[in-house]
Amino acid sequence: MSTQTLSTTFIAIVALHALWCVLARQVSDGIVGKVIYITIAISGFAIVTRAEAVYITPTVAGVTFHGALALAGLRHWFVANHWPIVKGWLCRYLHCEQCLNNTKEADKT
Repeated sequence: MSTQTLSTTFIAIVALHALWCVLARQVSDGIVGKVIYITIAISGFAIVTRAEAVYITPTVAGVTFHGALALAGLRHWFVANHWPIVKGWLCRYLHCEQCLNNTKEADKT
């Protein structure tokens, strides 16, 4: 894969994550946060669909930055949607003390 393809893929992931942040109820960042996310989504869409892709080549540092930003977005999506289920499964499977203590405290109330 070329750096251009990787960069475009990562920017598309960031733009999709920003759009998800605008539309999802799990993200409660207020009006200002929603405006910031929609700005990121629109600018990411503009970058991905640009016609002059041949003339602008990203650097390795730029592609790394886009990749890290895309991974942060994917992590945010995972934590907002799937982490409580995974955490519950891990606590039941590992029988960790912290989870057992939280369960005992919840039973007391």
